[in-house]
Amino acid sequence: MRRRLRKRFIPILCLPFVAAGVLIFNSLKPKETKVIIWTDQNCFASYAELFNTTQNEYQVIIRYKENLAEDFPADSGEQPDIVIGPWLKNEKVRKNFMPLDFLFKKEKLLAKDFYPQLLDLGNMQNKQYLLPVSFNLPVIIFSEENEKLIEDSFVLSINQIRDLGAAFNKQKKNTYTSMGFAPVWNADFMYVVSKLFGANYTEAEPLFSFSKENIEKSIAYLRDWSYETNGTPEAEDEFQFKYLYGPVYRLVNSGKCLFAYTKTDYLFKLPTDRLQNLNFRWIEQDQKIAVSDKLIYMGVYRGTKNTDGSAAFITWFLNGKTQETLLERSAAQNLTIPTFGISDGFSSLRAVNEKYLTKFYPQLYGHVPTAEFLSMPNILPAKWEDIKQQVIIPYLKEASRKKDDSTEIKDLETRMKDWLKQNY
Repeated sequence: MRRRLRKRFIPILCLPFVAAGVLIFNSLKPKETKVIIWTDQNCFASYAELFNTTQNEYQVIIRYKENLAEDFPADSGEQPDIVIGPWLKNEKVRKNFMPLDFLFKKEKLLAKDFYPQLLDLGNMQNKQYLLPVSFNLPVIIFSEENEKLIEDSFVLSINQIRDLGAAFNKQKKNTYTSMGFAPVWNADFMYVVSKLFGANYTEAEPLFSFSKENIEKSIAYLRDWSYETNGTPEAEDEFQFKYLYGPVYRLVNSGKCLFAYTKTDYLFKLPTDRLQNLNFRWIEQDQKIAVSDKLIYMGVYRGTKNTDGSAAFITWFLNGKTQETLLERSAAQNLTIPTFGISDGFSSLRAVNEKYLTKFYPQLYGHVPTAEFLSMPNILPAKWEDIKQQVIIPYLKEASRKKDDSTEIKDLETRMKDWLKQNY
């Protein structure tokens, strides 16, 4: 009887020692210190370098990925902890990230610090999978000497751009010697017009959906602009060929045109001396400014080995004071490859743009857009830039030149199907 009791009690008596052994083993297990970031944003090499010098608990390592959104899922080799770049919100890529709501619950991040539309775009099914980093805006530029022609100090509507451009037009012997502006001079401007008219481009099967009615309205508007304001599309082409070559800042200073189109990630990377004679306005329709499609977001890979380290870097980076330091550092380094703002754009943090950005880009003083003006793009496919350039813009250009029904052109649906056949 004693022998049986002894056999039964030995395992029970040993349990505390086994548990203690497990605790000791876990405490001796080395803490994961490396944080691997996949990104196509070159500036994060500098950001990571600064983070690594401000603390000694984690080491961020950057892995540059040229086609970031096409590298998922990360099935083999070294996997990321954090992913930073564009086109992360589409259906194929977004399922690779873990929810980050815990960062807000612990008040390491505050929702009120962000532009709400940007934050909402990274939220799926009431969970915050992605956090916004930066964005850019389309912009109309003009020479300082022509500022007296423009009444509004903040925005220009599409109608105002057209009408002011028409008033600037001059002809000699039926040939234009000056022309205010033509949408066809920059096809991306035509695309922005379609967005502001409610084209509503959105990722959907088989590739993307759109509002056919609103695209047709934008095409009719662009067509009327060419034929009623500037004579014909051919006259616009001829004028561009004769007078408009070289960088956009030089075009408006030539006196031959009133306006030129560009985006903030180009404009504010120009050297200071080239910005001195320039001014700009945001392009507006119905009190909305169309944010450029290429939004930069960050997320934590769901297979991360270092959640704590990832959270530490993200909360350090998405902090107003940190970003002020990053702006100061970028200005002091005088980089051979210039960048604009935070990650080549406006910061996703409102206070950074309102308080700090104007110190380094004085042209933005009084021009920083407020949240209510910003109109966000929808979720778009990973290859959206290719789709836009190869499908949408050719359609807008051809359709807006078509004066009557005598010329047949491929509709947008057919072009979409053709693109899918060639690319999948």
